[in-house]
Amino acid sequence: MFIQTESEINSLMPTARWNRPEQLKGYLEEEERVALEPLLGTELYEFLCQEYERLRETYVDITSQTVSPVCKAKSDPGQPYADVTDRLDHIQSQAAVMPQCHMPIPEDTDDVPEEDMLTIRLIRICQQIEFYKMLSHKTGLLTVSFNEGGGMNMISADGYEPADEKRMERVVKDAFMSAGRAVDSLLLFLEADAKGRKLFTSRWSSADAFYLHKDLLFQTARVLSEFLDIKGERMAYVELVRDIRFCQNTYLKPRVGGKLLRAVVEYANNGMPAGSDSSSSAEDGLVNNDVYEDLLQLLRTALAFYVEGRRTELAPVRDKLARRDSMTDAQQAMAMACEFIAGNLDALGEPAIDTPVYKKVKDEEARQQLLRSNREMAHAVRHQAYMQQQRKKLFTAFPATHRNPETI
Repeated sequence: MFIQTESEINSLMPTARWNRPEQLKGYLEEEERVALEPLLGTELYEFLCQEYERLRETYVDITSQTVSPVCKAKSDPGQPYADVTDRLDHIQSQAAVMPQCHMPIPEDTDDVPEEDMLTIRLIRICQQIEFYKMLSHKTGLLTVSFNEGGGMNMISADGYEPADEKRMERVVKDAFMSAGRAVDSLLLFLEADAKGRKLFTSRWSSADAFYLHKDLLFQTARVLSEFLDIKGERMAYVELVRDIRFCQNTYLKPRVGGKLLRAVVEYANNGMPAGSDSSSSAEDGLVNNDVYEDLLQLLRTALAFYVEGRRTELAPVRDKLARRDSMTDAQQAMAMACEFIAGNLDALGEPAIDTPVYKKVKDEEARQQLLRSNREMAHAVRHQAYMQQQRKKLFTAFPATHRNPETI
């Protein structure tokens, strides 16, 4: 559990007065299990729990006062974590934080391992998620006391007045919004780590919330946001991953074929379609890549409409109409993609062979060839009948004495 001391609670909610944090343990454990562990994955979650205990031996509490950011996020886009977190490079003096184990706290940032600073930053985000989630879900339970023989009573304290219903609703709303922002910060942090130092990536990659899904046409939240309005939230992408995978396998794969779909996904990941011939000329490669890029955009458009038709957060009054319109647009986009494939089979190369579209085109070509053959055969039969008729007319035009040589 990432929150175990009063200082850690106060760092998240300065007005809180909990001198016995163990009272919140059950609620916090529930949020860790339900909200936090699925985002981190079991392996990364257990690793951070171990790191939390190790870091507390040095810093006592994991709070904003333990390791504090003293500068803005770096502007260099190539620097890891520049777009998601501040550089943690300041340790407060030993007078400010006294470790229980009496181990000295480094006064110079050079003495603080960067891995520790980044781990503390990640744990701090985890603390925000579980605390604000708990507050948004358990506010009602935290304001009443269940007493033997006395039923339920309001909790009050000297110097404090009970919050009215309006303020309680505001607390729940603010906690819910803070938890949502913390979740997005967590995913951004881990995504930046995966693109940079990869300090946590190997442990995070097994989680459902892992940012990169190489088996999907929408591998990341950024790509999905170009086709579907998810308000730039990484968590919205995580929640839609199962719908994306379902729609891709249910609607797209039967139409374009698994082989070609894998080639397009491979192109989306590496810029080179699976099964392409690397020995082909540069000019041919550019042509193929252009075709695959166009096909990728068409398939992503169709997939986005299919996913839109499965979203449930729309207003109930508009839900049925919105779903119908999305499915209509999806079918039209899918038809355009299939038409594009049919017109570019040679450019798509070997992955397009034996796909449903390829078979449909070849079957149509065979049907047209059969029709042409039948027409040619019918024409030959008619021509032969016509010639026989003409020869017969020509023969009967002679005088009767010349019609049969025997009568001469």
